Amino acid sequence: MTQFDMFALIEPPASPPVWQPRPTHEVQTRAYSHGGRITVYTEGDPEPFELEVRGVPCVISWSGGFCTHAINPPGSLFWSETGFRSFGVPVLGTDEIDAIICDYIDKPAKAYGCGGKLVRWWPGYVLQWRQSLGFEIEMTAKRGREHVWDQWGPEAWADHWHRHDMKLQDAMERMAEDGIDPNDVGPPRGFTGKWPKFAMTPPIDNEGDDT
Repeated sequence: MTQFDMFALIEPPASPPVWQPRPTHEVQTRAYSHGGRITVYTEGDPEPFELEVRGVPCVISWSGGFCTHAINPPGSLFWSETGFRSFGVPVLGTDEIDAIICDYIDKPAKAYGCGGKLVRWWPGYVLQWRQSLGFEIEMTAKRGREHVWDQWGPEAWADHWHRHDMKLQDAMERMAEDGIDPNDVGPPRGFTGKWPKFAMTPPIDNEGDDT
């Protein structure tokens, strides 16, 4: 009597598909951030190109819809304080893109637009410096630092403030290196305290220092 192996009749499971990263390539542009390098993620996607909207030049890239990158340096006017905005609208015609950006500029702030005004854009570290400093000023205005982060004990309290101070100092030094005047940045939105004035500190030049 022949005995059949039922398991031998079952086909082995198919091998899982091997993940393949999407083909990408970098394009050098005049966008200010990231040295102007923009990654095009999918073969066949449109290449970045330049467009001027209401006198403001920008680079248009594609990521499921068009994105805008500031060309002019930090402190210049743009429709986003980060120097970048993704509109996510799948159009490529320059007239359509221009109309969409202009509509966003003119749209009231309550409707998540610019309220008819362009804003100065700043690098991420500058925006973080502004936000952190605004937090410190508002939170310590009445009772000082002693009651901020004190719930974690004296060691954690001291560590939090030390790291906070170091980040602010590093940002100030970097702004000096980048030629950004902190007085031009101003307070964050909704700030209710008294914003300080700053003395510009020249960047440290270590070249030629043999010590």
